[in-house]
Amino acid sequence: MIDWYFLLFIAFTLVILLIDKIGSHRSVHEFTNAGKEVGLSGGTYSLVIQYMTGATVLIPFILTVKGGLSSFFIFTISSFILYLILKKWTVSLEKIDGILPDQFNSPGKFNTATILIFGFSSIGSILIQTSLIVILFRDFFQQPSYLGVFLFLIFSYVLFGLGGKMGVTRVGSLILIGVLFTMSFTVLTLYLRTGTDAVYQRLITSFEGIFSGSIWENSSYFVSFILVMAGQTFTSFYFWESVKTTKPNHRLSALRYSSFSWTALLLSYTAFTMYLLSQTQISSSIQLLESVIQSNTIIAHIFIYTGISILAVGTGHSLYSIVSLFLYILTVRKTQESSPSRILKTGYFFGMIMIVILGLAGVLLSDSFEKWLPYFMSFFTAAAIPFFYIYVKDQFSIKHFSLTVGLMSLISFVLNITITDRLIIVPLTAVITLVLHMLVTKFK
Repeated sequence: MIDWYFLLFIAFTLVILLIDKIGSHRSVHEFTNAGKEVGLSGGTYSLVIQYMTGATVLIPFILTVKGGLSSFFIFTISSFILYLILKKWTVSLEKIDGILPDQFNSPGKFNTATILIFGFSSIGSILIQTSLIVILFRDFFQQPSYLGVFLFLIFSYVLFGLGGKMGVTRVGSLILIGVLFTMSFTVLTLYLRTGTDAVYQRLITSFEGIFSGSIWENSSYFVSFILVMAGQTFTSFYFWESVKTTKPNHRLSALRYSSFSWTALLLSYTAFTMYLLSQTQISSSIQLLESVIQSNTIIAHIFIYTGISILAVGTGHSLYSIVSLFLYILTVRKTQESSPSRILKTGYFFGMIMIVILGLAGVLLSDSFEKWLPYFMSFFTAAAIPFFYIYVKDQFSIKHFSLTVGLMSLISFVLNITITDRLIIVPLTAVITLVLHMLVTKFK
């Protein structure tokens, strides 16, 4: 089984590396700004961190089992589409400020609905990834779920909640480099040792073909993946702050390289899953995941450490976003008696409360994970559609965006309760959101 001492050693090493930065911020500005503008490498790392969510490790594994080789095309096209959408926003600081105004340069611009949407998005991301940790510990490791959640959230809070943006970017970059190197090196080694043709022949023998699933299923998976990932990205406070702190002449290149790196990571997981499928006769993603984890081989350890690392980074930047949004509200509404240091400590305390609440919620709701997950998928889809609409119309209104997503947050409850076919929830949400947003934009 998993070597806990090795995992704890890595966690403590990362904490020690940043011990002088953790909680040393004296103001809100220092907490939300890691320093001066960053260049190409710093901007690329910070943007890729946003893509390192639970979906990055979970979706490739599930989708490849169901769709086979078609998942390669789905992930490549998805990252390219997301890049094209984001490209329109990275070149203009005014467009970025139109989404989430700078609390220091534009203190008078305060949109409660937008803050709630961004905050709910981060809460949903943490809840999803915490529930995955619970499921991993309880169902696969046969360990108490509270133990896994406690260690996981304490690590995330110390480095990302107390560490601020410096903690997210520095630790996230270290984990990112480790994950990219480990996955690419592992996949390359496995295919060189076994042989690409041997893997291909085993897949042909074990399955009817390396392309599986109907066109409808693969199309639904494609739409779901791109819209959910887009919605998570567009409603991430950390992502837009990272775009703003990247030097203007490097923003587009940083976005391009980050998209390429994310695609490489997705394809690495897909190739890894294809290799696992060629070695077994299992056709269920849950059974395959269980067989890998319980095999107690070096491959199992690599997969587990990589998966937990991605979940930690995803939780980390979402936690940072929640605390930053809370500090943003306090900064805008602060009184003369409130010192910057006191405001920051209040934010730390708020982050601790959120971690406790979301940790308990993750443990309690993990049993019904498959029932409530489609709701958040629907929510992220609703948040993505206005940006896709903007790509065609080239018009954006924060009021229209807030109204559309706010209404869809309520409609998604109804959809999640009434629809049993999970494949159509995201496509149906996309259609309803598009129609609703077109109607909303008619109003001034």
